[in-house]
Order: sequence, then structure tokens, then C-alpha cells
Amino acid sequence: MSILLDYQNREVRLTEERLAHILDHPEMVSMEAQIIGTLKQPKLVRQSRSDESVILLYRFYTQTAIGDKCFV
Repeated sequence: MSILLDYQNREVRLTEERLAHILDHPEMVSMEAQIIGTLKQPKLVRQSRSDESVILLYRFYTQTAIGDKCFV
């Protein structure tokens, strides 16, 4: 398990299981650096509408395996 710091220096746990689940999506293969980049430097931060304890971090990337993509 990795402990990462987000854009507000809060600890975020990224377990091997969660990372494997994310990378199981074909468009996410080899995108670990972008996942970390989204946590550390999001371009937009929003409160989840369905769960008030969740915040959503957004960052747009160009030239991913499937073209331009917004990471959330």
C-alpha cells in the first residue's frame, strides 16, 4: 500500500487492490504518474453529490492511450 499526499498534504491510501482495479481498465495502463499527478495537482475540486464525505479531484490530460481524457 502506498501513502500519497494530495494537493492539501492530506494522506491518501492507495492500496494494491485499488491500484490494480484502476489499472484493470485498458485505458489506464501505464497511467500511474497521471493518477498521482491528479491527486497532487488537480485542476478542479468538487464535492460529491452522492456522498458528502467524498471530494472529487479532476485533471485533464492530452495524448493518453485513448486520446484526451479527464481523470477523476
